[in-house]
Amino acid sequence: MNWEYLFDDPLVIASGLHGQWARRRTIDIAELADEPWILPPPDTWNYIYVAEAFRAQGLDMPTVRLFGFSVHLVNHFVANGPYLTAYPRSVARFCSLKALPISLPARPWMVTLVTLKNRTLSPVVERFIECARDVSKALASKK
Repeated sequence: MNWEYLFDDPLVIASGLHGQWARRRTIDIAELADEPWILPPPDTWNYIYVAEAFRAQGLDMPTVRLFGFSVHLVNHFVANGPYLTAYPRSVARFCSLKALPISLPARPWMVTLVTLKNRTLSPVVERFIECARDVSKALASKK
């Protein structure tokens, strides 16, 4: 297989653009302990990472009000209500959510392209890869 690194995509805590947390310049994670959260189930990377961030501050994991994998459903509730979630920074940006200014331990999620060696790529796949490279460069320049 051929592997091509594109960018690191750290997990961020996200809220709606007009929520009470979106206007704050600094937020301590302890302030979010009693807020309503929407996260994927406990055996997922996002949930584990949020639990570790709270545990690192000596806090219990906040109560998750809704568990789900549906990005559409989570975005709807987070964008239109008081809910918080955890997404990779690129997903939060493309879903028009506000990445909150919370210092989380650095554990980036590496985004890569993987193709099979000695295989001809279709023109559609080549175009997709070209677009993915362009988007990753744009994301890297906005850090």
